Amino acid sequence: MDREQQGNGAVQVSVELGALTSVANDPQVAVRVGPVVASLVNGVCGDPLLQLRLLHQSRSLLFDLGDTGRMPLRSAHQVTDIFITHCHADHIGGFMWFLRSRIGYFPPCRLFGPPGLMRHIAGMISGILWDRVEDRGPRFVVHECHGDHLKRWKITAGDTAPTPLEDQATPDGVLLREPDFQIRAAMLDHGTPVLAFAWEPFGKLQVRNDQLQAEGLKPGAWLHDLKMAVLRQRPDELISPDAGRTLRAEDLARKLLIQAPGEKVVYGTDFADTPENIRKMTELAEGAHTLFCEASFMAADEAQARHTHHLTTRACARIAEAGQVRQLIAFHFSHRYDRRRDEVYLELKGFTDRLVIPD
Repeated sequence: MDREQQGNGAVQVSVELGALTSVANDPQVAVRVGPVVASLVNGVCGDPLLQLRLLHQSRSLLFDLGDTGRMPLRSAHQVTDIFITHCHADHIGGFMWFLRSRIGYFPPCRLFGPPGLMRHIAGMISGILWDRVEDRGPRFVVHECHGDHLKRWKITAGDTAPTPLEDQATPDGVLLREPDFQIRAAMLDHGTPVLAFAWEPFGKLQVRNDQLQAEGLKPGAWLHDLKMAVLRQRPDELISPDAGRTLRAEDLARKLLIQAPGEKVVYGTDFADTPENIRKMTELAEGAHTLFCEASFMAADEAQARHTHHLTTRACARIAEAGQVRQLIAFHFSHRYDRRRDEVYLELKGFTDRLVIPD
């Protein structure tokens, strides 16, 4: 911010475009991946906010919650889960909009983030006077990732304090598992703990007809029950494939079912170019259909990238190449390149041919 003394004694204050807020005219970026549409709501230079719309469920997941000025109110009503990388203002500043739009009789929204998330959420909620909402206060279940487990709280706007809930394990980094998909996270370093996320859909469970015949079994409704037991992680559920046998779901599934992996979407931003960060992010992104990854600085500005714990275009491309992703959507460019976007993309293209350049 520049301050310049004027002749009449007044001080004129000017702010560099985009220094404190999102870029309102940056085009949105959307990609269809199977049953979902993933959209960078504020484009590649605006505040980070990825909306993952589950087309067959009228449901959305949000990854980061920056400037929400482009989000219609009905979108907030369809959000079930929000995954926060970290609590810098450009990644969580839109929470106040979301909080206001959830006043009413909505189910609790789940929030996931790094250690300290509960303190930040509780602070924003407690900064509002809730004397008029009665029993319509927004409700949340907050999950903090602490390595191999999640610390959890239930918090309702207007209540005096959050209610602690039982910790939850995170096997293999999985924060959330549902019948159709799971969300996996990796903890990275940005000078503060940061999470990167992968949406991993489950492919269709297919019956091995050769094994079905070998076991002397006939198709029936029991196969649906078996598939649902697998998807809902109920290995000890008892399945009766015929009148003479009752078997554990896990034992039956091992013989009769195969499942191809689905096409995953990976989101990572605000982390330093360190060997450990690059290794973790590459493992998370491996084989992804689409990788949304920050490329905050051009290679010539590597010193600034190191100073601010961000990636350069070269480091971003290195992750995409090592992870063998199908396509890379680079974003979170520094505002110093607002008028040099073509240069950023030209440099990225020199490092990887997996880059997708938005129209």
